[in-house]
Amino acid sequence: MSGAEAISSSTISISRVSSLCQKGRPKQGASIFSKTTYTVQAQNLKLLNGSSSNSFPGSRRKCCIAATSAPDAVSKRSGGSRGRFYFNITGFPFPLGPFLERRTIRKEVDKGRIWIFEQEQALGFSSVTTNIRMTVIKLKSGGLWVHAPVAPTKECIQLLKELEAPVEYIILPTFAYEHKIFVGPFSRKFPKAQVWVAPRQWSWPLNLPLEFFGIFSSKVLRDMDKSSPWANEIEQKVLSSPEVGIGPYVEVAFYHKMSRTLLVTDAVIYVPKKPPEVVSKEALLEAAKNGLAVKLLSKGKEVPNDPIIDNESTRQTGWERMVLQILFLGPSDLLEPRKSFTQMSQKLIVSPIIKTLVFSKVPEKRYSKAPGGIN
Repeated sequence: MSGAEAISSSTISISRVSSLCQKGRPKQGASIFSKTTYTVQAQNLKLLNGSSSNSFPGSRRKCCIAATSAPDAVSKRSGGSRGRFYFNITGFPFPLGPFLERRTIRKEVDKGRIWIFEQEQALGFSSVTTNIRMTVIKLKSGGLWVHAPVAPTKECIQLLKELEAPVEYIILPTFAYEHKIFVGPFSRKFPKAQVWVAPRQWSWPLNLPLEFFGIFSSKVLRDMDKSSPWANEIEQKVLSSPEVGIGPYVEVAFYHKMSRTLLVTDAVIYVPKKPPEVVSKEALLEAAKNGLAVKLLSKGKEVPNDPIIDNESTRQTGWERMVLQILFLGPSDLLEPRKSFTQMSQKLIVSPIIKTLVFSKVPEKRYSKAPGGIN
């Protein structure tokens, strides 16, 4: 699953995810886009995503959620395209692009303490592109705790080294291939760091061991583990389903106590109104074309063959189409995506695909309130 952000047409109680901030908790019916890690920072639970912010009524405490979407924060990128080379043609059933070059953008979302690193990620040779996110937290020890590494390009590693702190822990919070693929190469850049992985790892169509992905000597994340090296600062909760289809859904949520920040991967997502900064203009314009996918899904409607003009409106159409294709299998409204996109954007949601394939098959549990942190 990857870093785009999008929403479900129907809302679902986030308590079902069993990994929320106990303080400043969003109301039921709040919903979330993308894969992989996005950050919501809040005063009144203000969502730092895209160019706008939202608030949940009734919440006055600061709370952040990090998952895969793009917050409003000061960004840092290196000049030019040097140091962005990264070769990857793997992935199933489609390879994960870009195949040769990945730009990295760093944003500071909690001064001196939390940063996000975003890269573009594409689905094979399609026009569907989104953002994938790595979140970095500075611990009291002075070391860095890295959640869901992205491709370790020279640019990415330089932006990380500018934080002037050693990488102590590298976290793989999910079984998902699009996050797993970068952990091995990233950990080789920081050989002294400990690698921790979500339990019940598996892959498909071949169930390959972690060593195949270059992940060696890793430790396993445990539910509410108070013995982990970061337990005094970051709580963790394992979300694990029975086998649904080809394998179990497994994800570990984390709660950074000092900043009241919740980190999730795919369990909940946020779809920003505007395309993330890291998604290229070329990808947005390509998605805005009335190509084969639009024609096939238009159900007999006449599809105009107008030339593509590079402007904000065209790029927005491209983003809206990307989101619908990430959230739904075969969306029927690609020709005019605005109405469906508006219903799903700027909210915390459960991805319709995750809701249908996973949560709908798992009995809902009721969780008693914990004295603080995650429950």
